[in-house]
Amino acid sequence: MVLKEIDYGKVILKILELIIVRPLTLPLKIYKNSLRALSNTDADDSEESNLSLDFPLYIWLISIFDAIIVLIYPLGLIAAFIGGFNSYGAGFGIFIGILLTTYFTPLLYGLIREFAQISLKVLLYLKIMSKKQ
Repeated sequence: MVLKEIDYGKVILKILELIIVRPLTLPLKIYKNSLRALSNTDADDSEESNLSLDFPLYIWLISIFDAIIVLIYPLGLIAAFIGGFNSYGAGFGIFIGILLTTYFTPLLYGLIREFAQISLKVLLYLKIMSKKQ
């Protein structure tokens, strides 16, 4: 085994990226993936076009999670304005609190969707590979 020099600067930057930057950018990435999944349902390599005849309920369940993720930001923004305006004292604090909760909510729904989607992806890749052969 060859021992390499440890670059502590890179280690610190990677730690900061994983702890600070990634959690802040991950909800937007999940949101964009859900938008892309819903807009590409008719594509040849999509789950819906390949597996909807075999697993219609499962495809519908995954699509529901994508739809919920896409609706989280508009509904959260509306809820933030309503909560901020209807508050008597700390309206701005409630507004910011609802916005922060709304921003990070796709992480939870994305995690649930990914756990549910693991076996579906395996089936999709197997079906695509069997069509190529």
